[in-house]
Amino acid sequence: MVPGFLAGTYTLDEISIEVAPLVARAEGRLIEGSAAALDPARRIVRLKSGQEIEYDLVSFAIGSTTAGIDREEIAGGAVPVKPLDRVIDLKGRLDNLARDRPERERRAAVVGGGAAGYEVVLAIRAALGPGAQIHLIERGPRLLAEYPERFRKKALAVLAEKRIEAVTDASVERLLPDRAVLSTGREIPSDLTIWLAGAVGWSLFRDAGLPLDERGFLLLDDSLRSVEDPKIFAAGDCGTMVNFPQTPKAGVYAVRQAPILWESLRASLRGEEGPRYRPQPGFLSILNLGDGRSLMHWKGLVVEGKAVFRLKDWIDREFVGKYR
Repeated sequence: MVPGFLAGTYTLDEISIEVAPLVARAEGRLIEGSAAALDPARRIVRLKSGQEIEYDLVSFAIGSTTAGIDREEIAGGAVPVKPLDRVIDLKGRLDNLARDRPERERRAAVVGGGAAGYEVVLAIRAALGPGAQIHLIERGPRLLAEYPERFRKKALAVLAEKRIEAVTDASVERLLPDRAVLSTGREIPSDLTIWLAGAVGWSLFRDAGLPLDERGFLLLDDSLRSVEDPKIFAAGDCGTMVNFPQTPKAGVYAVRQAPILWESLRASLRGEEGPRYRPQPGFLSILNLGDGRSLMHWKGLVVEGKAVFRLKDWIDREFVGKYR
């Protein structure tokens, strides 16, 4: 629902879930803070505040970070979307840009041509208006490379309809306050550059010396445990299963992993073998086009329209409603 929030379709309250009541309902203890380090030998998670949390078992669901955003020539100018609380800041900056400048002087770019970048660039078009200068930049040769050609053709037609220029085969070498400098030498005018250039793992696991895949995600067995340390578990984007390494980093898989993770934790405490997670072969994908329409892909079926957005809206609201 985040692109819908950026586009003005949803309020912050509509896309937010309060964690504290869920923890209280589970008779748990909520500690607000950021994990800075993991020490598997001492079984401790250290927070940025310096507090150390001891564990018998620990599970991570910290998602991913964005590739390249920590580069010196990028970090000062890139606007991140992850962690998702950064979206609130981005929404404020979009609102300020829309308020302070005439429409034709509003300039923004999104770096990253995957599904997230595609939805966000269309949300920015909705937020800044049809006259704003908007670019979508992808270092590879194709936008939405993970989708079939028929879906891509429709998706690219929407970008053309919205007058969003797609720039492929070009990486961003440097960000300046008013432009992005590409590897091709071209300079893209942009006063707001959102960085969504691919998912990579956080340094937390790497610094702990745990086995990782090539993108820095924690390697897991079929019970969602670290392949090296059976006291460490993970679910969602932050882990990669060694037997199913091609599983997409998509939220639907995290949702399906949740009950397996729960049963694996319980089994570990009992000294038993945990259940095995088997990723589903495919999933329903619906991309928000930012104008009351959505584009759907499901088992070869490609459909676009307002009815598809209504379906997406219903699914999303039902999901969030479960945690209210």
